[in-house]
Amino acid sequence: MPTILLLWNIIIELGDEMIFDAHTHVGKGDPFHYSDSSDSPISVEDLLTEMDRNNVDNAIVMPNFHLPHRLWDSNIRLAKSIENNTNRLFGFAWLDPRIESCCDQLHSLIKEFGFRGLKLHPVLGGYYLTNKTVLRLIEKAISLKVPIMVHTGWGLLGNATYVGKLAENFPEGQFIIAHMIDPECINVTKRNKNIFLETSYSQHPRRITQAVNTIGSDRLLYGSDYPLGGGIEFEISKITLANITDEDKKMILSDNISRLIE
Repeated sequence: MPTILLLWNIIIELGDEMIFDAHTHVGKGDPFHYSDSSDSPISVEDLLTEMDRNNVDNAIVMPNFHLPHRLWDSNIRLAKSIENNTNRLFGFAWLDPRIESCCDQLHSLIKEFGFRGLKLHPVLGGYYLTNKTVLRLIEKAISLKVPIMVHTGWGLLGNATYVGKLAENFPEGQFIIAHMIDPECINVTKRNKNIFLETSYSQHPRRITQAVNTIGSDRLLYGSDYPLGGGIEFEISKITLANITDEDKKMILSDNISRLIE
């Protein structure tokens, strides 16, 4: 069967099943980031259009890369841009632990603007997760009872084992390994029951099958990294084509992230 017909049949089979994208971005980033290369950066309207085209109901949305001292403003712009769509879009605060007021910023974004989680990007930020400077922001997120998403992959600073160390040191926290690209991401998730693994950049549906067989489906989160990655449709197809049960797919595509940000 041609691939396009196979994908169409999969979409039909999904029917009314909810899809919740655990990783998207909107807005223009600072220079040298991909989102600065276009005169028309991805808007909330662009994201919603792409979600509707692929039958995606909800999404976690974050700003794009900004220098540490500009992250607060980028989060505020994000909050304003999604304020009319808070039934579908849920903000995660991208913050840098080296900013003195980062804990106050997180508190405000969660309590005043309704954000649902924290995003850390040690690779673009240029810091190690194990640095003691990071710990106060982790503790603040835990006190606010929100999950902590950490970018992994693309270099030593993105090593998934660092997320594992955080999870071991903070067993009361809930951590998300962003991107299924680090070779150790599945094993790290298996060892730590308080880690969830987001699926963007997984090489093949077989990798999703391997993750379910190793970890189980209750700690895997479908994510696209829109507008990067292979696109929303392509990232969904890795889940739907995986050799796993329909219940597994349902948990990965929506149930797990819905439960995590309640």
